[in-house]
Amino acid sequence: MILRIVLIFSICVHFWSISTAEADSLINVPLNPDLSDFNRETYRFIHRLLNKRVVSGVPRGSLPFTRKQVASILLEAAEKLENNQIVLSDIDQKRLDQLLAFYTEAGTETPPKRRLHLMTLTDKSTYRFSFDLRAAHQEITRLVDNVSELPADEGNMHVTTFYPHLYGQYKDSFAFTTDMAYRFLYGDIFEDVYQDESKYRQLEGELKNRTAVNAYMKFNTDWAEFLVGQDNIQWGPGYNGSLLVSHNPISFDMLKIQSTFKTVTFTGFTAILEDRSVDINEKYISGHRAEGYFWDRFGFGISEVVVYGNRFEPGYLNPVNIYLISEQTISRADSRTPGSGDNVFASVDLRLRPINNLEIYGELMVDDGNPAASFKHWDTKFGLLGGIYLTDPFGLQDTDVHVEYAFVNQYAYTHVNPYNVYRHFSAVIGHHIGSDADNLWITFRRRFTDKLETVFGYELERHGEGDVILSHPPDAPADDLWTPLSGITESEHRLRLGFNWVDMGRYSIYGEWSRIWRRNVDNIADMNESGNEIEAKALYRF
Repeated sequence: MILRIVLIFSICVHFWSISTAEADSLINVPLNPDLSDFNRETYRFIHRLLNKRVVSGVPRGSLPFTRKQVASILLEAAEKLENNQIVLSDIDQKRLDQLLAFYTEAGTETPPKRRLHLMTLTDKSTYRFSFDLRAAHQEITRLVDNVSELPADEGNMHVTTFYPHLYGQYKDSFAFTTDMAYRFLYGDIFEDVYQDESKYRQLEGELKNRTAVNAYMKFNTDWAEFLVGQDNIQWGPGYNGSLLVSHNPISFDMLKIQSTFKTVTFTGFTAILEDRSVDINEKYISGHRAEGYFWDRFGFGISEVVVYGNRFEPGYLNPVNIYLISEQTISRADSRTPGSGDNVFASVDLRLRPINNLEIYGELMVDDGNPAASFKHWDTKFGLLGGIYLTDPFGLQDTDVHVEYAFVNQYAYTHVNPYNVYRHFSAVIGHHIGSDADNLWITFRRRFTDKLETVFGYELERHGEGDVILSHPPDAPADDLWTPLSGITESEHRLRLGFNWVDMGRYSIYGEWSRIWRRNVDNIADMNESGNEIEAKALYRF
């Protein structure tokens, strides 16, 4: 009882310090987990509060959140806790206290237990510029104990990363950030790790270099925020992936607008895409999304994007344009493509919390369709995602359970025009499984202290012979049908056991062991293998 009183008092002190300290920040909380470990902890805790309905009406399907939004959610939870309107476990109260301390660092006053920046320049009223530095070391070990006839991808890779972060804000109208991960890879290099990040080839020998950057400026007005620069976007309700726009690829170079009116949030953006093909030099994506909460327990979102290339189209800059209609005239029917020349996608998603601690959610993505033909017509391109999220099931406190399934059919994300294939560099913009695939993801998280969490998970991923770069063959019959997980199906079963120890704003330690069983590797019949993967990472914030 005494501990609970102390925790509530500490949270109240933070609440007072923020209220008097102008703690708002326009800087986004990064979606890329490879830029920081603290952002993952932030999103997981916010999702937990939302599922417990400590707070409601938050557009969690239109990410990223800003530090201002996170602070607002934490403040609302702290105020309700102070007024005995909600009940949180002792561990949740400690985590709330730690996150409040971390997200009040932008304030002009010094809250308790404040983690100082490496450098801060401020006049305590109008501007604040800060420099942070983090460093991490990561070990990835892969062991294959049942080797197929294919070369074994095994060994031990070492990754040392420095994370300089320069950012600042002027009043509540302008902010900037350059958040960087500068990595050195050595040992046995796994090419599928950090494969799309920048590299300086002239410096590479046995020591490889990879760099990821989120850098942008933000301008705030009374009715909207505007972003210019590089950042990630994630739309939709999925926790393991999103069908339309996910944080799977590295950051986009983009122009973005976001505005919230009561319980409805609108987002629009246009970005430059890059492709590994040397023949594709000009490629773009435009998109918009509206998400709202029309009942305290129900959220709904609708999104639309278009990918186009070989020229720039000002018509797609209009964030309230309906691409499905305007694309017919804007694209001018590229001569390499019969009918429409650009690649339009749309999705609808919903989230329902029938009772506290239970969320049911789903998403439908449509790439193309041929309603005049059968559902199985090859040009019917779509994806489905659904899942449930449980917090504290059966009274087991400080526990989170996720079950999520995703399916993307054979020709979704593909396009006959290579400029319009739905990817950025080598990564699919939508769900990470890509075309002609499905995925079952189950995760059980149990927190034993405010810092220590254990994780148990199982994942099944299956792939047919289709791929995002394999469009429908031009010599195939016009009435051809799509096939679920076409041809010889490759499958991977992955059993995970891990832990993380996080002192928010100071350091984090992660460890994970995975047992993996692969069948029909590379879609080759009876080409099977099994193995282990061990990953450990330690990060420190100076």
